[in-house]
Amino acid sequence: MKKLIFAFILAVAASTTAYSQVVVDGVNINNLEEVSMIRMIAQERFLSNKVTIFIDYGQSIQGGGRNNMEVINPQDGKRIRFNSVMHAVNYLISNGWKYVEAMVLPSEGNASTTGGSTQYLFVRD
Repeated sequence: MKKLIFAFILAVAASTTAYSQVVVDGVNINNLEEVSMIRMIAQERFLSNKVTIFIDYGQSIQGGGRNNMEVINPQDGKRIRFNSVMHAVNYLISNGWKYVEAMVLPSEGNASTTGGSTQYLFVRD
């Protein structure tokens, strides 16, 4: 019986640890007390129906560009590939962020985009 209870507690602890982890460039932004608002940038991928998601929480992006803004899977360290914007929005909401508003911005002259980006603001829930 003790082993069963221990296994249950371990499973709950593991699932709690996995919850509330939004990792951007190796940093779990949910653990940063000074971060209360983030900007999610959704950009269409060239010749694809998928989107690329970037998170701006005020980090320095010198040298790495937008690669430092990609959401990383904490289990394997690889970039999370979102199926759609709503997939990314639901991911942030399920990890303790509350949607505030969205803005559509024109293209910044980048040839790899098909028409700009949509930016979403989130605050801690």
